Amino acid sequence: MAKLTPQDISRTDTISHLKLSADASHVVYSVGPTYRTGKHRTSALWIAETEVAGSAQKITSGRANDHDPVFHPTSSEVYFLSDRAKEGGPTKIYRIVEPLCADAASTEPSVVPAADDTQTISYFSISPDGAHLAYISQPHTDKGAPEGITVYREKKNLGTLHVLDLRAPATTARTLVANGAHVEMCSWSPDSTALVFRTTTHPDLEAHYRPVTEAVVDLASCTVRSAFVHHRMPAGPTVWRARGDLVYVQTLAADRLFSALGVWARDADAGDAAHVGAGVADDAVEVADLQGASEYAVEVAAGLRTRIDVCDAEHAPRTLYETTDDAIAPGAWDVRCAAGRYVLVAVRSSGAAGLPMEVWAGVGGVADGAPLALVRRLSAHNVSVDGSKAPVSRPFCWAGKDGQRLEGVVSYPRGAEPQRLPTVIVPHGGPYGRDTLNLQYAFSGWRQYLASHGYLTMSPNYRGSRGYGDAFAQAANGAMGTLEWDDIESMADTAVAQGLADPRRLGLAGYSQGGFLTSWGCTRPDGRFRMGVCGAGVAEWGMLAATSDVPDIEAGLGGAGPWTAGAPVYLRGSPLKDVGRVRVPMLFLHGKEDRRVPLSQAVAMVRGIEREALPPVPPQLVIYPREGHEFQERAHVEDVLRRVLEFVDAHLNR
Repeated sequence: MAKLTPQDISRTDTISHLKLSADASHVVYSVGPTYRTGKHRTSALWIAETEVAGSAQKITSGRANDHDPVFHPTSSEVYFLSDRAKEGGPTKIYRIVEPLCADAASTEPSVVPAADDTQTISYFSISPDGAHLAYISQPHTDKGAPEGITVYREKKNLGTLHVLDLRAPATTARTLVANGAHVEMCSWSPDSTALVFRTTTHPDLEAHYRPVTEAVVDLASCTVRSAFVHHRMPAGPTVWRARGDLVYVQTLAADRLFSALGVWARDADAGDAAHVGAGVADDAVEVADLQGASEYAVEVAAGLRTRIDVCDAEHAPRTLYETTDDAIAPGAWDVRCAAGRYVLVAVRSSGAAGLPMEVWAGVGGVADGAPLALVRRLSAHNVSVDGSKAPVSRPFCWAGKDGQRLEGVVSYPRGAEPQRLPTVIVPHGGPYGRDTLNLQYAFSGWRQYLASHGYLTMSPNYRGSRGYGDAFAQAANGAMGTLEWDDIESMADTAVAQGLADPRRLGLAGYSQGGFLTSWGCTRPDGRFRMGVCGAGVAEWGMLAATSDVPDIEAGLGGAGPWTAGAPVYLRGSPLKDVGRVRVPMLFLHGKEDRRVPLSQAVAMVRGIEREALPPVPPQLVIYPREGHEFQERAHVEDVLRRVLEFVDAHLNR
C-alpha cells in the first residue's frame, strides 16, 4: 500500500482568506506553497463561481506574495496585499479592476496610492459604501539589512491608522490615529462614517496578553472617542452591527489566562460588555459580519465538530452548517446572505474519507431554517497527493480517570484492521488547540504521517483543549503535567483494553505543547513509553516565561513566573527536574530562531539527560537554521519528517 512521503507533505498548498462577493456569486482567496524553497513566501490569488464545481481560476501569477484579497463592496474589483513591487519589500495594496474576465491573470494589477516605500501595510478594510479604504501601516524593516543595536521593547515600528478616498485616489491619505500606541485592527461602522480600532502598547505578541484598548474614530473629524479596555486581545475582528453594538470573541474569564472563548457584545459608545453566546460547553472561534438585519455568523468549536451559526439581532443562534466526518480550517470560511439564501464557502477536508484541504461551497434558504451542506468542490489545489495514501481517521471516546467524558482522534493505515498495532500518542499543541477529523499535512502533524506508515496514532483532546467549554479550558491554568497527562494515560489504557494498541510498543511524539507532553511522559517513573520525539517542547516553565515571546502565557501554564514571589511552583510541571528518570531514546527537533519556545529548552533537556539519566542511546538534538516556531523551508520540513519516521521505526516498530 502506498504511504505518505515527506515530499507529499512538504509540497502541499495552503488555502486562506476566503472572501465572497457582495452577491455571493464568486469567492476570491489566496493559495501558496505551505513551505517555501526560496528566500520569501509566495502566493497567488484565485477566484471561483460558488455555483459551479471546479470553477477555480488563478488571477495572479504567484511569483509574489499576493494575499488577503477582498471584493470591493459595490463593484467586482478585487483589492489585496502584496510585495510584488520588490520581493520581500514593503507590502502595498493592489487592485484588479476586472477579476472576472477570462484573461485576468495576464492583466497587471495596479497599486493603490496609499503608503510610500518606507511603510509596509499590514491590514486594510473598505467601507461598506465603497467610498473609503482604511489601512494600517508601519515602518518597513529590511530583514536582509545588517542587524544593529536595539533597545529591548523600544516603542518603534508602531502601526498607524489612515484612510484613503477611493473616489479621488490621487488625493493624499489622511492619518486618523497615530497616538504613540500600536494600531492592530479596525472595522467600519455600518454607515461608513467611523471606525472602531484596537491599540496595544507594543507591536509584539507579548502585548496581546496585556490590556488592549478599543476606541472609535470619526472619519470626518478624526475625533477619537468611546475607549474601552479589553483584558487581552480579542480573537479575530470586531463586527459593528446596524443596531449600534459591537460583537467580538473574547475569553469568558478575565482573570485567567486560559479560558474558553465566547461571543461578547457591547454598545459602541458606552456600557459594559455582555457575554451573549458560546463558551460554556463549547468555544467560539471567530465572528463575521453578514451586513444585513444586524445578523452575524460565528464559528463554534464543539467537541470534534465545528458549527457555523447565524445569530439574529437578539443574538439567538441557528446552525447554518455543522461538520460530521470532516472538518473546516479555523477561520478559513465566509458566508453571505443574498437573494433570499445563505451562501457558505469554506476550506474543508476529511480524514475519514481521505479528502485533502480544498474550497467547498453550499447554499441554504433563509426561510426553511435547515442546515446547508458543502456539496460543491470549487478547487483542486491539493489533489496531487493520492487520497489512498492518507490513513483512516475516526473519533475515539473514553472516560478519564475522574470519569470525565473525553474525545480524540485515532488514525491507522487505510484498509488495515487496527489490532495491537505499534502505537504513537501524538498530542496537539496549544494547549488550547484541538484535534478534529481533518486531513491537513504539516511539518508537525505527525499523526497522519506516521499512521500511513503502519502505526496506530492517537491524538487526545486533553483537559485544556478547545471545543469543550470554559471549565475544560481553564484546567490548563498552572496545572501542567496533571489532568491533561491523566487524560493521555487513560486514552492509552482504553486503546490497550480494546485491543487496538500493543502495550509493549507505545511511544510519544509531539510538537510545542505536544513536545512538552512527550518530555513529561518520558520522565514519568512507570516507564511505559519506549521512545519520545520532542519538537520545540518545554523543559522548564520558569525559564520559558523569562525567555519566550509570550511570557504571560507561559507563566500562566507553569503556575507562576520566575519573578513571582514565593516557592517556584513552575517546577512542579517541568520535565527538567525529573530528567534523571529518562530511560528511553529521545529525539529533539528545534528551530534555531524559535522565540516561542527558545532553543535553550531543548538544550537543557539534552544536557540533563546526558548528565543525570541512563537512556539506551544518547539523546539527539537536531537544530534547524533560520527556523522559528513554525517551520518555513521545504528542505527542513522534509528532513524533520524523514528523521521522525526513521527514529520511530528504529525504536518502536521492532
